[in-house]
Amino acid sequence: MRAPKFKEFISEKVQRTDIQVAVLTKVNADSKSIVSNKILKECKKRNIPCHIINTSEAWVSKNDLEKGTLLVSNIDGEDTEVDFELSKTICFVRAGVLEDETGLALLSTFENSGAFMINTRSGMLTCDNKMSAYISFERDNIPTPRTALISNEKGLLHAHEKLGGNYPVIMKTLTGTQGIGVSIVESEKSMISVAQSLWKFGAALLLQEFLKFDFDVRTLVIDGRILASTKRISAKKDFRSNRHREATTEPYKLSDEERTVVLQAARSVGAYMVGVDHAIVNKQLYVLECNGSPGIGSEFALYNTDKREDTYIGKTTPENVVKELFDYLSQDVHRKYSFTREAGFHERIVIDGYGPVRAKFDTGNGTLASMFHVDKINVSGKTVKWEKDGKKFTSKLEGESQATRMNDIDERPIVFVDLIFNNKFYTDVPIGLTIKDSRSTFLVNRDLLTRFKVNVNPNKKFALSSWIERSDSNDGKGKELPFDKIK
Repeated sequence: MRAPKFKEFISEKVQRTDIQVAVLTKVNADSKSIVSNKILKECKKRNIPCHIINTSEAWVSKNDLEKGTLLVSNIDGEDTEVDFELSKTICFVRAGVLEDETGLALLSTFENSGAFMINTRSGMLTCDNKMSAYISFERDNIPTPRTALISNEKGLLHAHEKLGGNYPVIMKTLTGTQGIGVSIVESEKSMISVAQSLWKFGAALLLQEFLKFDFDVRTLVIDGRILASTKRISAKKDFRSNRHREATTEPYKLSDEERTVVLQAARSVGAYMVGVDHAIVNKQLYVLECNGSPGIGSEFALYNTDKREDTYIGKTTPENVVKELFDYLSQDVHRKYSFTREAGFHERIVIDGYGPVRAKFDTGNGTLASMFHVDKINVSGKTVKWEKDGKKFTSKLEGESQATRMNDIDERPIVFVDLIFNNKFYTDVPIGLTIKDSRSTFLVNRDLLTRFKVNVNPNKKFALSSWIERSDSNDGKGKELPFDKIK
């Protein structure tokens, strides 16, 4: 992976003009898929490379984690192949990808290789599995219809009693979108009949209390901020309010209470971009479900995502919603990566020219560079001469990091070093040198943790590397890892 340019460390709003987009879906680029085509059109306007990947046809030809590249072949069933630079890639995942192991495998490959995911496998599956979403809502005390998982007739009758024992009642398949797999049953006889029919085809079922409402609200949330909202009015011939069920839509302005609950629901399922559906019944707000692959074909009300208060702007078109989405994503600061690889809060790294060192992974460290405690520092113009345990180095001065320590400001000259962590080589890593007292020899900041692609477990040490004692006398000693081989 390339080293980030230093200016990226000192800017809160870096505009990336070199991003590329991948859309994982079960359809080709020439289909009439509303979301995929709107993404494709917006990318063309911005001169952003965009590739629609049919997961039924595509496969990974080459995955080079050291370089951070992924070669995907036959993306459209016509032998087209694309080489993705993952640090620049935004990957949209559509619901159809979850239907088979091939789609899930491609999703996981993009995610684990370092692409920015909308959404991650975990977020998508939580939203897709209605019981998982319900449990998340219950855990976080978010108002939602009473729901039960059922697998046999005895459990069905027991669940119905626990839900109040009233009819009608809603029966849903565990997964499904666009209102598919949702039934309303009016009696015990029909409830048992519908359940038996669906079980025959291996469907996992939910039973849910029936809430009568004429419309619900779909809110698009991105990165914990409200992007747009729409009112969905059920067709007279159908109780479901999905647009695919001929429901009509119109812009909808959320109340303060609605905004609060919607954002809570989005956080609960853990997806970066999610469609949150809610309804109001007898003045009580209920979150119905969350969709990790929301449609963008409705008439929306738009909100200002640059402000935390989610300022209401006014009605807008689906095309403008996509424009606002890409305006937001074009800023590096808004693309926060989530990694499944777990590291300990202490790990061993090896600095080229120095050797192994015990490093503390500091998730609260937002300084411009990771900290390295050394013995001597001499800055002259653009040159930094520094020493550690008798080893002398001469480096180019790349900038200055200012860390607050109590009431003191520690001004640290920044130099670039190469290092190894978890058998991977990283070039031009910014480190801030200090001679002030520190309980740690090396503090890894959030930017470097992102390059490492790890989440830190505060209850573990040395989860990915060999143990090294906390003592400066041990740092820099012992056999160095073979840099030349790893490079």
